[in-house]
Amino acid sequence: MAKNFGFTEPGMRGLLVRRGVVLRRTVHTLRHDAFDLLTPEACYWLGFLFADGCVTYRMGHLPQISVGLAQRDREHLASLRTFLGSTSSISAPSPTHGSCQFSVRSTRLAERMMALGRYDGPLDERLTESRDFWRGVVDGDGSIGQYRRPNPSQSTFSQFRLVGSKRLLDSFAAFLERNDIDGLSVRPHKTIYTIGTTCAPAEKIVAILYAEATVALMRKAEIAKRMLGS
Repeated sequence: MAKNFGFTEPGMRGLLVRRGVVLRRTVHTLRHDAFDLLTPEACYWLGFLFADGCVTYRMGHLPQISVGLAQRDREHLASLRTFLGSTSSISAPSPTHGSCQFSVRSTRLAERMMALGRYDGPLDERLTESRDFWRGVVDGDGSIGQYRRPNPSQSTFSQFRLVGSKRLLDSFAAFLERNDIDGLSVRPHKTIYTIGTTCAPAEKIVAILYAEATVALMRKAEIAKRMLGS
């Protein structure tokens, strides 16, 4: 119904409720222990949610973990849903901004994310030492690519960039230093911070994060493959 009338699914549900329509109660499945063990896949999805997702609390409701992506990346939300063992729906693209939304409600998942450092305090060392975690962060809030130089006769150059909070990017810079990539600074950018580089250092970062990765945003994994192949 939402798709046919150009509404989001939550918007359609709210409209029906306001009109007095009695909706069937649907009980969804969910792995509330999905982040208890910090496996490589769990670390990846935590990184992705630390970058693009949010945890919200509302009186009288279970905590909500939600994330939205552009329609072209909808399949990535489907992969997250599969990892969480969830049967909750992914919304149709919003008529206004075209993004798809996915959310689950779980006290255990929310408390686990908060304890690992989602918003406050130190980030858990098991995450900051994981390339899978940082690949998830980059898939959420980073950009990688190859671009043409101003002079058409010159070759392309590789570029890497990540934006986020200073707390998160300082930890990423420390991760790079442990992998022999020095000299990158975290700089303010409007209301957030950024870290980035080009050419060989950018390709080395991409190799560390994406080479033989088992889970990644398909679009960026393909770019990484081209960068490393060239």
